[in-house]
Amino acid sequence: MVRRIFVILFFLLAFFQVFGQQKGRRPKVGLVLSGGGAKGLAHIGIIRAMEKAGLTPDYVTGTSMGSIVGGLYSIGYTADEIEKISKEIVWDAVLSNKIPLNEITFEEKEYYGRYIAELPIDGIKVGLPRGLIEGQQLSELLSRLTRTVHDIEDFSKLPIPFACVAADIATGEPVVLDHGSFPRAIRASMSIPTVFTPVEIDGRLLVDGGLVRNFPVEEVKAMGADIVIGVFVSSDLNTKEELNNLIAVLTQSAFVTSALDSRRQKEMVDIYIEPKLSEFNTGSFNLCPDIIKKGDEMGEQFFQTFKNLADSLALLGPPPAVYKMPQKNEYLITEINIIGNQQISSNQIKRKMKVEEGSILSIDEIEKQISLIYGTRFFDKVEYEIVRHGPISELNIIVQEAPDGYLKLAVQYDSENDVGILSNITYRNLLLPNTRALLEFNLSKNPSLDLNYLMYIGEKQNAGIMLGLEYLNNTLPFYEDNIEISRFDSDFSKFFFQVQSTSFRNFAFGGRLQMEFSDLSPRVGELGRVIQRIQNRDIGAELYLEFNDMDRRYYPSKGNQLSLLFKQVFQVKNKISQYSEDSVSRTQFTIEQFLDPFVAFECHYTFALPLSGRFSLISNNSFVLSTLPDPLYNIADYYFLGGFNPNYPNASPFWGVYDKEFLAPNFFYTALGLQYELFNNVYLTAMSNYLDVQYPMDLLYNIQVDNYLDGKKRRLGYGLSLGYNSPLGPISFSMARDTSYGKVLANINFGFWVR
Repeated sequence: MVRRIFVILFFLLAFFQVFGQQKGRRPKVGLVLSGGGAKGLAHIGIIRAMEKAGLTPDYVTGTSMGSIVGGLYSIGYTADEIEKISKEIVWDAVLSNKIPLNEITFEEKEYYGRYIAELPIDGIKVGLPRGLIEGQQLSELLSRLTRTVHDIEDFSKLPIPFACVAADIATGEPVVLDHGSFPRAIRASMSIPTVFTPVEIDGRLLVDGGLVRNFPVEEVKAMGADIVIGVFVSSDLNTKEELNNLIAVLTQSAFVTSALDSRRQKEMVDIYIEPKLSEFNTGSFNLCPDIIKKGDEMGEQFFQTFKNLADSLALLGPPPAVYKMPQKNEYLITEINIIGNQQISSNQIKRKMKVEEGSILSIDEIEKQISLIYGTRFFDKVEYEIVRHGPISELNIIVQEAPDGYLKLAVQYDSENDVGILSNITYRNLLLPNTRALLEFNLSKNPSLDLNYLMYIGEKQNAGIMLGLEYLNNTLPFYEDNIEISRFDSDFSKFFFQVQSTSFRNFAFGGRLQMEFSDLSPRVGELGRVIQRIQNRDIGAELYLEFNDMDRRYYPSKGNQLSLLFKQVFQVKNKISQYSEDSVSRTQFTIEQFLDPFVAFECHYTFALPLSGRFSLISNNSFVLSTLPDPLYNIADYYFLGGFNPNYPNASPFWGVYDKEFLAPNFFYTALGLQYELFNNVYLTAMSNYLDVQYPMDLLYNIQVDNYLDGKKRRLGYGLSLGYNSPLGPISFSMARDTSYGKVLANINFGFWVR
């Protein structure tokens, strides 16, 4: 420490001798912040020490995480403000593709967040993405934080002149970003290759500058810095002994050039600072407070150095005046410009928004519109800039259209349904504009198919029409006293035409005409001696209203999901192929019958209510009332009840009994659970559930209460589940017991659930 102070004093003496003779000439100070992922949060502590010492840099440069901290500092944020921002950010969400479910348009929710991989399709050719993460949430965050300078394209005109460095992935050259879109420049500087998608600026494909220039000292000197303060939070090359695994070798191979360049850059630094961060890595964002504390500790060690430098510079002239530009929360938007669109017209995008030019918009409302556009899934990325012209502003919306289509893949295993491979092919604007064509199929012992074609209609695309086909092959067990007595092979298919509202993210209503077919054949059990085949056909119509603002599909912590359905079946046709036996022969005969039309009403409601700390209250409720005539042959209009995660169209879970153990046309189901997040994305859930096939339905309509629940009218069960919301889908182990049986059932699940 003593030696370092001596060097600084000697350095200052030299400056006095050189610049003291030049009237008004004050040495310029440059601050350089290296990249280093989460370790870059230590920069905050160094900046805080500089602020306390009264030392303000004349220039700031940064790479990757250093560009974020340095960029915010250069536009007027204090160290305390940057620390507050960094602690409030949900880093797992920002540094991922996990857009909250409640920001996805309603017609896309059903297919969102259910796949391990999404591969782009160009024509009919399947490719690989340029990165795992588009960074939509990161881009939105940067746009929000830097909105005061969206209209400043020359970064030398910022409160503190600033530049950041990215790498041209095509040439391997460092690219200095000192003009253009400020948030886009920062986003480019931290586009980690293969993790974040590259950013195109001025025709160049840019990735994280840490690949070639992780410590941009040359750049700050080129801006005019005479004295360079450099904060380095990255790592040097590992030793031979440390390169003992494949990952270590690959990582070092990617950053050899950058590490050697950083050594050269360090030689040009006058005040070199390297916080002690060996216990952290680039992904330690969950340790944000600890990393900032390490920066504070190192900043305190250099406080006197900063103070001496600030006092000495003050003798040569006043320090640069730093100001924070006023941050508005409302803007008078007189013009909306769409940039980057090719296939989808600007008018179509504007019509999807719920604002008009000439409106006063809050920053929250602007971001809501950005989310609405992105939530349509027609775009891979949607960014915004607010360009101010005195009291009025322009809103620039920069879009990156999605490719022609996507191939989406997932794998699931659960002990109730075995292994399944889920594939989804989705095309946008196929055959006609403003359309979505979708084919999803599940390859498993219970294969299924979902094919539909959606077209948005109306000037503002507030409605959509859909043609669709659904098919499911399944095995349906029949139980008596908790023992399986027979098993049927089942084919279920549905054709439908649907009209639905599409103007809301979390709410939809509509109606559909449909024709349903079911075909059952006994596989195991005594029923096979009597029944050969049961065929059913329904023709009907449905009206529905749905609401869903859950924050995520799996392990939600807050939100509501409501589904109301009124169904009118106009025609019900049964065809039953049976056997008749006597002592001499066995005869096959067929009975065809038309049942009376019937109506049904369904209400399904789920909510997640955040409690104190990491607790959430979870509840799942269903009420189904039907005037269905009783013959059990009309199986397509009954509900299968039981299991942890049933995947049949008309099915409801009930913890404590086997999958699809009960069958009923009318029922009331309620489940109440307490969910606790043990660790990040690891959840423990205690659940109880209740099932009733008599009340309250019998109070509203004189239903027939049959032997639906093994001779009982109501059941009670409870259980525990331990789950991990992994990138590959939920992984869980669950155990439950029904009070009537006393047997404990278990379930293991791995992967995204088949709906």
